[in-house]
Amino acid sequence: MNVFKVGDLYGDDVINKVIEYAKFCARLAMTKDFDIIHCHDWMTFLAGIEIKALSGKPLVLHVHSLDYDRGGPDSRGWVYDIERWGMHYADAIIPVSRYTGSIAKNHYDVDERKIYPVHNGADPVHVFHDTKDFPEKLVLFLGRVTGQKGPEYFLDIASKVIEHAPNSRFVMAGTGDKLRGLIESGAYRQIGNKFHFTGFLNKEKVHKLLSIADVYVMPSVSEPFGLSALEAAQFGIPCVISKQSGVSEVLYGALKADFWDVDKMAGHIISLLQNDSLRESVIKDAFRDLENLTWDKAAEKVADVYKRVL
Repeated sequence: MNVFKVGDLYGDDVINKVIEYAKFCARLAMTKDFDIIHCHDWMTFLAGIEIKALSGKPLVLHVHSLDYDRGGPDSRGWVYDIERWGMHYADAIIPVSRYTGSIAKNHYDVDERKIYPVHNGADPVHVFHDTKDFPEKLVLFLGRVTGQKGPEYFLDIASKVIEHAPNSRFVMAGTGDKLRGLIESGAYRQIGNKFHFTGFLNKEKVHKLLSIADVYVMPSVSEPFGLSALEAAQFGIPCVISKQSGVSEVLYGALKADFWDVDKMAGHIISLLQNDSLRESVIKDAFRDLENLTWDKAAEKVADVYKRVL
């Protein structure tokens, strides 16, 4: 189709492309033999709705994130409407966490009886450990520098930790619309020599950072899952994570706090930097948790959902 060009799959008119995609998929589906319609996130929900209407086959929606996560509880627009319509029309919904399932129930009025959370698995990674070029302990943030990920809270946390544990450095790896303001704020707080912004990093450089990090922090305001925390845990890095995240449901031993509770998060980080026995305990618990987080187990749970709707 001319509307979908290589290198320009979304472009400036995403809504039009979602509508055209739905029409194309509906026509294609009518030439195929299938039992279940399985769609991933809002870009494909309209296609699923169209195909179910034409075929009468059960619709399963896999929810990796919602407009609520990106825009907050007051977010109401075309994307929210598509998400709500799709989830009400679907026969089953698979959110990537109980946290996301609760948002579907409470903010989209979805019947909880058709919500079946399935946590993500952990992709295997090549784990290695390197030596730092500086003596301080390294505290790491990985991800998009957007409001959803809580980067402002990370900066607040850093200010508090540096005050009580000056032998520490903070790195924010990623880019986004909050980056420029955070750089200016860091300079204003006079912690620029202890707080570093890397911008976008490829996978190789991310793994290099993970190989030298001492603590990983994920202060997300709303995080459907949080695969980066699993990756940090695989590298043997103790994690401090937001309670408003899916990964907090599966990393039982990680230290947790509400995203807005910067004092508690700072306290967790200081404890991990200064208490070796606590650090080792958190790492040990995470390795045990990771044993249960496989894609095979996730696939089995998805297959169980299929059996229910059939």
